Amino acid sequence: MVRLLNDQSNLRTDATAPNIGLLVDALCYLTRFPDVTHHVLEDRMVERLLAKKALPVEFGHEIEAQHTKLIRDGLDLLRDLEAATRGENMSQELVDIRVRLYAERLRHNMAIEELTLFPAARKSLDEEDWHAIEDIGLQGQADPLFDGEVDEQFSQLYRVITEEATSEHADPASGRGSRPNA
Repeated sequence: MVRLLNDQSNLRTDATAPNIGLLVDALCYLTRFPDVTHHVLEDRMVERLLAKKALPVEFGHEIEAQHTKLIRDGLDLLRDLEAATRGENMSQELVDIRVRLYAERLRHNMAIEELTLFPAARKSLDEEDWHAIEDIGLQGQADPLFDGEVDEQFSQLYRVITEEATSEHADPASGRGSRPNA
């Protein structure tokens, strides 16, 4: 998803760009699912790990602050992108830059979590902790892109992600990793 945001933003965000719908779909997905479910679970993991003193406080606070910033930036960017598509007085160059910055913040957040949060969780959280983390009332909210049937709104986005993942596996010389970015 991160690479998709970078690649698509380079194609311009004006209303006539063929990729504009894909960018809007990607931001809609990110602001309506990961921001309200996935990050909540990670924040609960942080809380449990901090309570057990199994994660340095500065890392826990950094992850939570990143989530807050990503939520705010994602919604602002979606609003700006929609304004750009309507031809409102919005600098397309500025929107392009903000899309790439948002993608870089997502990448940074994932790196911090993979280096600190997830190893600490694997090492320190037990079954009771995992039940408490998951017991936040989100069980009925399926991922509209990756859990079962793809929501119609995200069908083009799913197709592009699937094609990219398939081409990465078929062409390891592409220089890209073998797993898609979230």
